[in-house]
Amino acid sequence: MNLPYKKILVPIDGSKNSLKALSHAATMANSCNAELTILYVSVLSQQVPLYEQVKGSTIPQNASTDPVNFAKKILDEALNHIPEGTQVKTHNEIGEPRVTIVEFAEHNRYDVIVVGSRGLGTISGLLLGSVSTYVIRNSNCPVLVVK
Repeated sequence: MNLPYKKILVPIDGSKNSLKALSHAATMANSCNAELTILYVSVLSQQVPLYEQVKGSTIPQNASTDPVNFAKKILDEALNHIPEGTQVKTHNEIGEPRVTIVEFAEHNRYDVIVVGSRGLGTISGLLLGSVSTYVIRNSNCPVLVVK
């Protein structure tokens, strides 16, 4: 079966679920001979002070004090999970993750978005709804949610 996916987008946040989504996306990319793009969205907004309020979270403090290097570390770690020979690109965007993912996918004409079911945004998930739910509802392309 030859799926029509030539451009696959996988947003990551460093969470276990986003790395699972990345694994699925890499497998899809290799099966379809597609280009895989890993997207990390740096959040530079009023959410930053909430990091300290998230109990049990693994969000490092330097995510807010050194966002460029933090994003680079997340993307570099993600690349360690990609099999050799996979066509892969990385991007770091700044914004609100839900909106940025949908806009990035539409603007760059991705065929499918592969997203983890839950990420690191515990408090924002409770207040705003999960990123994956927003992406499903607002994306113009198919969305695969990986649990």
